[in-house]
Amino acid sequence: MKPINPSELWKKRLGDWVINPYVGCEHGCFHCYCPAMPGVRFANHGHTQKEWGTYLYPKHGIVEAVGGQLRSFTPDKARRTAWGDGWVLVSFLTDCYTPSEAKFKLTRQCLQLILEAGHKVRLQTRSVLVERDFDVLKAHRGQVLLGTSLAHLDDDLARCLEPRAAAPTRRLRMLEKAASLDIPVYVALAPFMPFHDHGLFENLLEAVRPLEPKQVFCEVLNPKGDNIAMMRKALSASFPKYADRLAHYTSEYWAKFTWRVLEHGLTRTKQFIPWPDTGRLWRPHLTPERADSLERFLPPREPAPLAISP
Repeated sequence: MKPINPSELWKKRLGDWVINPYVGCEHGCFHCYCPAMPGVRFANHGHTQKEWGTYLYPKHGIVEAVGGQLRSFTPDKARRTAWGDGWVLVSFLTDCYTPSEAKFKLTRQCLQLILEAGHKVRLQTRSVLVERDFDVLKAHRGQVLLGTSLAHLDDDLARCLEPRAAAPTRRLRMLEKAASLDIPVYVALAPFMPFHDHGLFENLLEAVRPLEPKQVFCEVLNPKGDNIAMMRKALSASFPKYADRLAHYTSEYWAKFTWRVLEHGLTRTKQFIPWPDTGRLWRPHLTPERADSLERFLPPREPAPLAISP
């Protein structure tokens, strides 16, 4: 398999292609559903979802492979859809700036090659290690979008649920630094938690507004695999009320919460882009009108097949 691969993340307006320099992630976020995804489960040497954050497999040789692929995979060949525009996402199933990136520099080397080849790159990270590469991003500012996830700005809560990721207030400062260098930024208000309300939502929007983000994405906490059980265990000591709220996070509650939060976001900023679950598992729990309101943010059920291979 080539390192830059077609991706269905265009359904979330993230990109048509994706590259993951690592298997696994050292941040160990308990709410993360990536370890439940096939791209991790079939390549992580048998680790369980509960071991997420304890292993990392660098893809040695990926830099050379990217260089070889880019000889024929040009920006003109990057797939363009109604939802994307040939963007390469770095990354999805791992954090491209997981702490070991400081040593291996796989992300930096791949990023340089992809940008120098003229491709557009969207970076998604919970790490401030990306500041090391601001020189590369600034030099290619017309080709990049840098973003992070901000579910809230409570550093104590984040330390509980995202034990080895940078604190959200620190990630916000990272985006502020990027914006000050004219590096385009975006924000994902994700995963928005069921124990939070519209007041927090407004506070987040106010916090990121000065950055003039190109886009503001939002996804509510998505229950997949063991992540809810892992969160409840982590929260039980320091945030027992939050743990109790998750005990009632049924499929129906999640579906209605999804509709309520995303519909509210649409009233708050023109840059807002909802992320309803692309599997549409919320549909049986909503009225036809509410289900249709979420449906309009998703592509057709049968998207056109890829016409160009990388």
